[in-house]
Amino acid sequence: MAADTSDIRCGTRIVSRGDRKFDVLAKCGEPTYRSTRYEKRIKRDLYRDLFPPRDLRESEQYREPLFVEELVEVEEWVYNLGSLQFVRYLTFENGVLANIELGDYGY
Repeated sequence: MAADTSDIRCGTRIVSRGDRKFDVLAKCGEPTYRSTRYEKRIKRDLYRDLFPPRDLRESEQYREPLFVEELVEVEEWVYNLGSLQFVRYLTFENGVLANIELGDYGY
């Protein structure tokens, strides 16, 4: 059973949600395991943000939501630091740390 947390300690350094993969790698070293997958997600935008209006009347016409499909790279890293520490599960989305979970004690 994993528990969510907003940050973890790697030695004397802190890793937090929002950190980039490069920074986590520098602070924690290579993970025990890593996997990568791609997910299609639907993102809501406003039509006017994608196609700016030419005048004020036109801007009122394009207030309808627009749903855009985006491809997200999801990378999962696992740090198993032995039987005296909890296993750490880190999930990155497009290179940014999105979630940290602590599992049971390692092996």
